[in-house]
Amino acid sequence: MYFYLNVVFTIILLITLTLASFAIDYISKFMEKRINPKFLKITIISILLLLMSIGTYVISELGSWSFIDTVFVSSLCFFGLGWITNITNKASINSQGTVAKFITNNSYKHQYEAASSSEMSLYFLSSLIFLIGSWSAAFGIAYS
Repeated sequence: MYFYLNVVFTIILLITLTLASFAIDYISKFMEKRINPKFLKITIISILLLLMSIGTYVISELGSWSFIDTVFVSSLCFFGLGWITNITNKASINSQGTVAKFITNNSYKHQYEAASSSEMSLYFLSSLIFLIGSWSAAFGIAYS
């Protein structure tokens, strides 16, 4: 019974941390007008990586699992959520462009194509860094 409570709490903690990360990612888009975008992106990615690391540590302590095992699994969860979010953002941009072209009888010429949008979500980028770093560390520890 205690194991199932830990699993439920872990899922709730992952969802809460992911929502906080999405909020930080959303707020960063508004702050780009006031702060240098390069500095802001590095800061936001650092904050997101810190949140992912702290969340993974809390999950490993509550579940009494080893930290490496928890990082291995939680990094997949974070990456999956980031990947889905990135695809959803591109689909949203594409649908907005399609509606604008339909309303203006294809005379609206703006860069609303999902395929041409190379902008990645900061959450997706930080989850990718977390996945690569954690898996590299896990395999490095396993083979040493």
